[in-house]
Amino acid sequence: MNEYESKLKAAVKGKVVVYIDAANLEQSVKSMFVRSDEVPEDLKHLTADVLRWSVDYQKINNFFKTIGDFKSVRFYTAAFDGEGHHRFRYFLDKGLKFKLVTKPLKEYEDHTIKVPHRKANFDVEIAVDATFSMGDFDTLILFSGDCDFEYLVKFLRGNGKIVIGFSRSGHVAKELPPVLSHYFDVANFRTLFMKVSPKAKSPEPFGSGLRS
Repeated sequence: MNEYESKLKAAVKGKVVVYIDAANLEQSVKSMFVRSDEVPEDLKHLTADVLRWSVDYQKINNFFKTIGDFKSVRFYTAAFDGEGHHRFRYFLDKGLKFKLVTKPLKEYEDHTIKVPHRKANFDVEIAVDATFSMGDFDTLILFSGDCDFEYLVKFLRGNGKIVIGFSRSGHVAKELPPVLSHYFDVANFRTLFMKVSPKAKSPEPFGSGLRS
C-alpha cells in the first residue's frame, strides 16, 4: 500500500459513495506520460508516443469496495449511439452495478470531425443527486476537477459530510482543492485505477471536461 492509498483510507469515514464525471475524468488522464517501466509485456513492442493511460472502471470498482462501508458508484456519461458505447454502458450497469446517469451529447455550431466540440455536462445532476442522497452517505468521493462543484462541496461539508476529490494536476480548478476535505491527484493512483493502452485513432467523444 503506497502513502496515498493509506491517506485515502484514513480519510474515509462511514458509508461511502463514489460519483464519477466520466468526461472530466477521462480528459484529465489522457495526456499522462507512460513510463517505460509501466508498459505491460504485451505492449512493449509499441513506442511511448502511441501509448496512454486510460481509466479501468473494473479496477476502480474493485478498489473502492475495499474502502470503508462502500455503497455505490454513480457514473455520469453522455449516451453515444455507437455499439461500442452501448456495450460499455451495459458492462457498467449489469457487470459492475454502477448507477448510470446519461443524457444526449450536445454538439456546438463550431463542431467538426477533426475539431470536435461536444459536451454533456452533469454539474446539475451531480449536485441534485448528492443533495437528495445525503442521508445515504457519510463520505462522497467525487471524480471531477470542475470549479462549479465548489458550492456543492461547501454545502455538503457544512452538513457534516466528508468530500474527497480526485482529478489530475493541471486539470483541476483552483477553487476546488481548498474546499474539499481531501484532494488526491489521480496520477498517484494510476496502477490502481488505470491501465496502459494504445491511443485512440479517432477523435475523443468528450469535450474539454473542465470549465473554470
